[in-house]
Amino acid sequence: MIRNPLLRLRRPERIFRGHPRIMKNGVEMTNRVPSPEDFERANRESREEFRNLDQVEKNVSQHFRSTCPLHHFAILPQSVPEFRAYVFFETDIYLRLSNTNGIQPDIVDFVYDELEKAGRGKRGEIKVAFEFDSYENVIENYKGNYYLRLL
Repeated sequence: MIRNPLLRLRRPERIFRGHPRIMKNGVEMTNRVPSPEDFERANRESREEFRNLDQVEKNVSQHFRSTCPLHHFAILPQSVPEFRAYVFFETDIYLRLSNTNGIQPDIVDFVYDELEKAGRGKRGEIKVAFEFDSYENVIENYKGNYYLRLL
């Protein structure tokens, strides 16, 4: 499975939380360098945010690769909704078929079940925003770059 480069991103507000901020050209800046403790706290928070999501990705990919032309699946934590799931089928045709043959609702149900198994909350308590797309679209419109597609 292709690992999503976005999983390694850190949010700056975690590192600089509680420190005075300065505005420069419309961008918030801090007036000091983060300490090793600041980085460790940010790492702990990031690990908690991504806790067990790699297993959810693996389980969804394994389960659906045998039943449909799933190219890639990724799930990322967010603030609102709590998670964002990206489902990429091989082609646009398979994407359209997945909507008519009922595979998309099956994927949604399976993701919620896997999040619950992973200890991320009960189905009624968590919110996941799903985006369905195709690898063909990523190739044609984003030069094969998932990062550009997700912006």
